[in-house]
Amino acid sequence: MPPDFLTAAITSTGALLFGVISILLKRLLARIDGIDGRITAVDATTQARIQAIEQTTLARIASVEHVTDAKIRECQSSHTIREDRILSMVVEHGKEADRKFATVREILAVQERLQAIDSNVRAVLSALDRLVGSER
Repeated sequence: MPPDFLTAAITSTGALLFGVISILLKRLLARIDGIDGRITAVDATTQARIQAIEQTTLARIASVEHVTDAKIRECQSSHTIREDRILSMVVEHGKEADRKFATVREILAVQERLQAIDSNVRAVLSALDRLVGSER
């Protein structure tokens, strides 16, 4: 074979091989770009879902905090009312105890007066017995 044919065959084969490799490489790069595009789309979708979940979670947390704060205020109010009732009962019992103590003091004072009267009556009776006994 003449060298011109050989050179032309090698050049043609090289060009053909280069063209086939170029087409395959172009298809491979297109697939890689497609995969990259899909990954970007999945990433964007994932980010959107994450943000939606985060917003939902924050909304639920805020709702739970609101409910919790309302329950805490309700419990504090209830306890304050109970404490006020207990305090008023203590004050009422204290007043009642003071009244009873005053009554007991009055009873003791009356008893002392009655004992004094009794003592005076006994003294008068004793004096009368002596007078009546001295007249006989």
